[in-house]
Amino acid sequence: MGDFRGYLQRLNVRPDPEALGPAGKAALQAHFDPYAAEVVVNGRTIAWSSIDEVEVVRAARVGGPAGWLVKQMYGEDRYHVGIYFGPEEAVLTNVPLSVAEHVVRTIAFYAPHPVRYSGVEGLSPIAHG
Repeated sequence: MGDFRGYLQRLNVRPDPEALGPAGKAALQAHFDPYAAEVVVNGRTIAWSSIDEVEVVRAARVGGPAGWLVKQMYGEDRYHVGIYFGPEEAVLTNVPLSVAEHVVRTIAFYAPHPVRYSGVEGLSPIAHG
């Protein structure tokens, strides 16, 4: 896991998926489906209370023609979001930063306890300590 930044601060307002636009909403609907007591990530049901840590990292980009093609297709950097619960993990791969931010903020809204956060700065308010 990456550099520990702190704990996600509890949010009072649930993030709005409408703000992501059609592509972001489609990515969420296919891979991240939150409910009051749990979230379904890539088909796996995870209780909010079992989430221990979230990590966001920039996806590696291959050099050469393949990397250029990916950059042209997506037009922006992509990120991986790791959600750790007990000894298990669920990973959302190659999502835009806006989707990664939405996922992190959704976890901050629903999680009933402090969740460790590491990775990209500024996606959601962090409490240190």
